[in-house]
Amino acid sequence: MDTARATGKASGLILRTVRIWSGLFLLAFVTTHLLNVSLGVISIDAMDAARPFLSGLWANPIMGPLLLSALFIHFCLGLWAIYRRPTLRTNLQDLVQLFSGVIVVPLLATHAVGVSSLKLNGVTFDYAAAIKFFWLGQPAIGLLQVILLSVVWVHGCAGLFTWLRAKESMRNVLGWLYPIAVAVPVLALVGFAEAGRGVLIEAQAMQNAAPTYSEAPPEYAETPAPSAAPRVPYEVIKEVTNQVIWGSLALALLTFAARGVRVALHTSETVRLQRGDTPPIETTSALSVYDSFQAHHQPHAGLCSGRGRCGTCAVRILSAEFPLPDPSALEAKTLGRLGAAEDVRLACQLIPSGGFLQVEPLYPADYSFKDEDYAKVEPPRASEAPA
Repeated sequence: MDTARATGKASGLILRTVRIWSGLFLLAFVTTHLLNVSLGVISIDAMDAARPFLSGLWANPIMGPLLLSALFIHFCLGLWAIYRRPTLRTNLQDLVQLFSGVIVVPLLATHAVGVSSLKLNGVTFDYAAAIKFFWLGQPAIGLLQVILLSVVWVHGCAGLFTWLRAKESMRNVLGWLYPIAVAVPVLALVGFAEAGRGVLIEAQAMQNAAPTYSEAPPEYAETPAPSAAPRVPYEVIKEVTNQVIWGSLALALLTFAARGVRVALHTSETVRLQRGDTPPIETTSALSVYDSFQAHHQPHAGLCSGRGRCGTCAVRILSAEFPLPDPSALEAKTLGRLGAAEDVRLACQLIPSGGFLQVEPLYPADYSFKDEDYAKVEPPRASEAPA
């Protein structure tokens, strides 16, 4: 393998790793905010009391820039992954994660730009002010925050579960994480609604108790004018937010268009792919073995949805008309961890160059790490590899 090719494959592994950890960083940000908002079931004062230990962790000169960097990097790497995808045909969970990731940045723009602008202009915006703003001042923005909560949380949990599901050591942990994934956003929504209900009741009570005057009360003239409050730059926030939203959406649309052009211009060879003794299917050299099975509605194991992490899509090469490409750095790492023989490849990473290819899956299509009978399946011995 030449140096350029090796470097390219290693960089692919690095990009995947950076994408995972930047996503986990963003998920931690969202989780602390949701937990903070959930305290609204107690009171708004409880939300503000816990703020320094939850959502306030991100409002410092170090975490703020790190958060924005993670968001930018994760978004760009997500678009790059879309551009490189050979096909958009996949399972429902992968599609939800894919398209929710595209709109995460536009939705987060309202929060990020708004909070940053208020802070630069010296405007105090604690939860007491935020709840009043969302429920009394701008209900539409409050609704947008609810949508933001739902989309970002779904995207983050989908990525987290796909990542953890590919790890055998996590098989007993996922059963505990699924209820938490449902409970956290539900509690946050309940807290947001309860805090808003309290604000509405208080506003109604103040309106009912407010005295009316036919003219200004006598003492009004003697009352000194209050000091000018910091001006909230709503117009600037709206303008910058719109620029971020439409800019990121335009970038996403350009990515899909560029991917379409790349796929259309890519020259591919015909591949006849056979699974065991079943009739062969006709596919192309533009698709991996895993994607070819998916495109032809043939179930195949893949707990990580074709990301090369779990190894459950592994196949034994029975026959290949043409030499197969060398494993990428990611595939080699996973195969090494599994102790796989030389004739075993990952179906999601193997892209045949053409001709006839016959493979035998090592795991059943509905395999999970809970299947103890298959968990100990040993890869074929190297001596059984085809000539």
